[in-house]
Amino acid sequence: MMSNTQVCTKCKIDKDLDAYHADRRTGNRKRNVCIDCRQSQRKIINLSTYEYAKLLVEQNNACAICGVSATDMKRELSVDHNHETKKIRGLLCHHCNIGLGNFRDSTTLLSVAIEYLERTDGVA
Repeated sequence: MMSNTQVCTKCKIDKDLDAYHADRRTGNRKRNVCIDCRQSQRKIINLSTYEYAKLLVEQNNACAICGVSATDMKRELSVDHNHETKKIRGLLCHHCNIGLGNFRDSTTLLSVAIEYLERTDGVA
């Protein structure tokens, strides 16, 4: 039998499933972060349209890491921010944003990954 509650991965509180947005990719069809935490997160990185456009111009209308043009993308660039300080760092394409997240924003892990690619002749 499926539980009617789950623990939010952000606030660590066990909440009723109604406290989570739907997500068809998960086993229980709910996100792992509660609605309250998601809304708090959105407030942290909420840029005005003007501020977003200004950043986009500063970045030459492209991802701050790989340089792919924002006009060539299906979705708009993501607002990247430091998870500790909440300071906005720039706008990233989906792949670069997910990549940083997967490496937990760790320069050490990214350096080790670069060394691995170079050592295994995996650089494209």
